[in-house]
Amino acid sequence: MVKIHMTLAPRPVISLIAGCALFFSLAAGVAGRAGADDYERGFRALEDGRFDEALYYISLYAANGDPRAQYTMGVMHRKGAGVEQDDREALLWFLAAAESGHMLGQYAAGLAFDQGRGIDRDFENAVHYLREAALNGHAAAPVQLGNVYFDKANPAADNAKAHFWWTIAERRNAPGAGENLDKLARTISEEDKQRAAAYLDQCATATLRNCFPRNP
Repeated sequence: MVKIHMTLAPRPVISLIAGCALFFSLAAGVAGRAGADDYERGFRALEDGRFDEALYYISLYAANGDPRAQYTMGVMHRKGAGVEQDDREALLWFLAAAESGHMLGQYAAGLAFDQGRGIDRDFENAVHYLREAALNGHAAAPVQLGNVYFDKANPAADNAKAHFWWTIAERRNAPGAGENLDKLARTISEEDKQRAAAYLDQCATATLRNCFPRNP
């Protein structure tokens, strides 16, 4: 069964994942008997627009715990490619991929929580999954993470943390990061500016995973 960020995940996600556990266990044995050729056949079929064939193969590997296949199932459900469009089902698959350490799955799950796609909007889970994507090297994740901290609808909004993550994004040449920093520069307080600088100073001698700003 998929493990999610249990202290943050809302009840609907937990129920959704638990309800699919039986399907995962039954399909796993079938996927285990499929060959490597079948694995790539599913992705080739998806690229060619043969969605029924793609769904057949990719779903087997997704149910067997393959993160790439799980992420792809999420994309198919989000776009309605070969399946009925379903943001809730897409989120389930993105979470499955994310909890296996799949960077794109983490980013997609974070976006879904931030945008309220498939579940009520959840800033804490948005931060958790976007941060994991950022720590794993996703170039755009720090931009979105900064957006979450800048969003005044977020009870944990924090301009210093927004500045920190947008600076990380700018260093990765992520589109929009520089513009966001320019916008923030017009409103950020001196105190928040100093906190942001302190966060960045810590990263001069430590990896991002060991230096990013924690709560509170």
